[in-house]
Amino acid sequence: MDEETFTPSPTGMGSTTWRWWVTRLLTAGVGAVFLLAGVLKAMDMPFFIRQIRDYQIITDRTVVTLLAWGLIAVECAVGVGLLVFYRPRITLAVTGLLLLVFLGATSWAWATGATEACGCFGAWAERTPAEAALEDLLLLAATGLAWLGYRGRRAAPSRRQALAVTAACVIGLILPVAFGFPLSAISQPQSTSTGMTLGDLRVEGLDHIDVHRGTYLIVLIDTECSHCQEAVPQLNALAKASGMPPMVALCKNEEWRRLLFIDEFQPAFPLGQISQKEFMRLLADGDTPRLMLVRDGRVDRVWDRTIPSPETIRKLIGR
Repeated sequence: MDEETFTPSPTGMGSTTWRWWVTRLLTAGVGAVFLLAGVLKAMDMPFFIRQIRDYQIITDRTVVTLLAWGLIAVECAVGVGLLVFYRPRITLAVTGLLLLVFLGATSWAWATGATEACGCFGAWAERTPAEAALEDLLLLAATGLAWLGYRGRRAAPSRRQALAVTAACVIGLILPVAFGFPLSAISQPQSTSTGMTLGDLRVEGLDHIDVHRGTYLIVLIDTECSHCQEAVPQLNALAKASGMPPMVALCKNEEWRRLLFIDEFQPAFPLGQISQKEFMRLLADGDTPRLMLVRDGRVDRVWDRTIPSPETIRKLIGR
């Protein structure tokens, strides 16, 4: 790898060297964060796709999937580019632009309440948009300082550096597939979840209800989702219809939001709380409200944004 060439002034050479190493450490640190973020997103692509959709800026499934895929590749390429110091002023400028985009998106989510999780590190680190915005500001500051540190220094990029960045981009495109995300999901999203099991699902706020045994209608609800709020009267009617199995709703929202939803919309069914990771696993690439017919912990049937008739449910459960 070719080293950046610069001529320190005779006076203050020690100070110049110290600033140079700080600049490189900042560059490598930001690069490591970008690379880690890209890899963690690729490990749970459906979760990342859903997080992008939750921002409600882009909602088309295909566009969101392609955007998520491309973003993973870009983050991997930028991360490696910073780690190997490939054309640092250009790479840092691209990094700064990306961080400004991220900051704008997280600020939008923070202001509108569109989502309670940023998705920056996939399902591996749950943080609010406010926390993500603060992190973006810190990374932006580090990127700006590093960019200023490279003023007057010309780099002679090597072929190995360019190959490393190219390889990182290609690997970023391959990683989601390597972690089990099917190419067919671009045009045919995996949203049914039929056959999925509840697993070791821990539910807060539901006393004396074991959703792992017996037959239930389980509704996945986002308390801030307008479709979920508008669906409550239909869900109430279904829950009160004769011959229906017990209905239980699950949300990932904070406790105070759950209680506010119950008070404001008066659901005729209990509303419990589960972790965001479990919520996203059950929702996959579907939409809320998601109604699931569950027997002994196994999902037999799924409806997204559609409330089936009581007759449909009775036929499915043999009543």
